[in-house]
Amino acid sequence: MDWVDHKLGNYVIEAEISRGGSAVVYRAYQPQLERRVAIKVLINIDAEDTEDFLHRFRSEAKAVAALRHPNILSIYDYGEEEGNAYIVMEYVPGGTIKDILTGEPIDWPTTAMLMLPLAQALAFSHARQIIHCDIKPGNILLPRPDWPLLADFGLYQIMNLPDDSSERGRVSGTPAYAAPEQLRGDVVDSRSDIYSLGLVIYEMLAGRLPFRSPRSANDIVQRLTRNAPPISFFNNQVDPELEQVIMRALGLNPDKRYQDMHSFIQDLSDLAGDSEVVKPMFVHPAHSTGLLSANPRGIGPHLIIIGTDTVLMLPEKENIIVGRRHPRFPVQPDIDLSPHGGLEAGVSRRHARLLHNEEGWYVEDMNSMNGTSVNMSHIQAGAPMRLRSGDMIRCGRLMIVFYESLQQVD
Repeated sequence: MDWVDHKLGNYVIEAEISRGGSAVVYRAYQPQLERRVAIKVLINIDAEDTEDFLHRFRSEAKAVAALRHPNILSIYDYGEEEGNAYIVMEYVPGGTIKDILTGEPIDWPTTAMLMLPLAQALAFSHARQIIHCDIKPGNILLPRPDWPLLADFGLYQIMNLPDDSSERGRVSGTPAYAAPEQLRGDVVDSRSDIYSLGLVIYEMLAGRLPFRSPRSANDIVQRLTRNAPPISFFNNQVDPELEQVIMRALGLNPDKRYQDMHSFIQDLSDLAGDSEVVKPMFVHPAHSTGLLSANPRGIGPHLIIIGTDTVLMLPEKENIIVGRRHPRFPVQPDIDLSPHGGLEAGVSRRHARLLHNEEGWYVEDMNSMNGTSVNMSHIQAGAPMRLRSGDMIRCGRLMIVFYESLQQVD
């Protein structure tokens, strides 16, 4: 069914954005919140297996919706109507990494600026036992030229499925970027994401994929049996150490690759040098506070730092300053972001102000050096923007989620 000009749940479908073999993505309008959203409607569901599929998809949609990270596309909602399952995502106008691939090599500082945040996002999802399984340039959105956003976890698989799971070996991705084990139909894990991300980095640096016809059967055979040629075959300006890191990520045998995304991030970061790269702020799961799911119901307004799940309670005030403390500064902020990477993320000493009145909560920028935004919308200084629970506030490069009260995660 073509949903354009029809209503799906609480959403008015406006236009088709893209169409694939398993889903159609639409731009839609949500009147209740007066915002545009993207809706993915699943198609070609096997009628004989509909209930099992929907049960699995509900579970996956719930898990992915809990991934709140500045470089992962947010999922807002899930629904079913007239036998159609759909997920509602944030709408991001603009292009993708695919649009900037011209066949010419892209320099390493630009590549690092775009790929390191994605690696950080994948480390974040892997720490929560979720893998992506379909990393490719078309799934990396660019709300801004310097802000990559990983979309479409629709093909992801929860790691560590039981040995008798019928889902093992059924994960599929885009063949041109799939790891060898995916092409064979074997069980995949986080190392498959490392391979696919490495392949995207390879393409950016080399100006092309390793083999000539990435969608042909011959290419698939080569990728199953041959190591990729060194990047320097196509771009002799690539640093040998960087080439070695990427080629390790592209090992045919998963045991020969990096064994976790954090190790891959570390080596990439060491080679980023002093370029304008946002250094990853990944926190190993052993150091994560887990406060989001551990706190009881009913706590008051609070902020959650993306990447660590650290909860910062708002003081009982109607005017709250957010920034960084400094011993020589005469007025200290009410919410100090210094211990949470505020300095590295470009947070000003008096960065933003949270305001509360009878209508609710607002946020305004305080002429900060690196700006404040809500859900990717830039805020002008002195122009408060209304906040709603779940909104993502960006102070400099630090991402924070605002909640009026905590709903316990099951």
